Amino acid sequence: MINKAAGDGEGSALVAMERLSAVPGVRTLVAAAPAPAPTAGASVLSVPLDTMRTHPEALLTECFGPASLVVEYEHEADLAPLIEQLEGQLTATIHAEDDEAARLAVLADLLSDRVGRLVWNGWPTGVAVTWAMHHGGPYPATTAPQHTAVGATAIRRFLRPVCHQSAPQDRLPPALRDRNVLGISRRIDGRVTTEDVRAA
Repeated sequence: MINKAAGDGEGSALVAMERLSAVPGVRTLVAAAPAPAPTAGASVLSVPLDTMRTHPEALLTECFGPASLVVEYEHEADLAPLIEQLEGQLTATIHAEDDEAARLAVLADLLSDRVGRLVWNGWPTGVAVTWAMHHGGPYPATTAPQHTAVGATAIRRFLRPVCHQSAPQDRLPPALRDRNVLGISRRIDGRVTTEDVRAA
């Protein structure tokens, strides 16, 4: 756990397990053993799809920590209405063989509308600091789904664009002046360059 407060809070894995297991139809497969913060024991529960449908508020509430809820179903088509009930999430994962991917296209599209990162045959903990990484998602997972918390563009979360229109050169920050005194890469008319701005 990140800290003691997260481990002891209302959304902690242990508290979530107690809340979830109180819902009729939920079975405890692995019970989390009490552990001193900031550690937390893992818990695994299962629930039939029909119970998930009738208790979405109780069973879809996020918990912070190692807790898993396995939803048992018979037909893939039954999953679409359940996915449509999901709020915004950081990630979703599909575990499937290559020859199953086409059959799961509808579910993958539904999940893509609700997450910032759709993982195939992997685990969402594999967050890489790369240009392509996006660790964010639709509300309530984040309040700014166009930004990532991890990756090469994560700094943009802390930036606010300001346009200096027709400003005198001596009133501009050095990085924005026509003469590139800093020698930095800049985007001018859509092209990345280190050249000075030349009058049109």
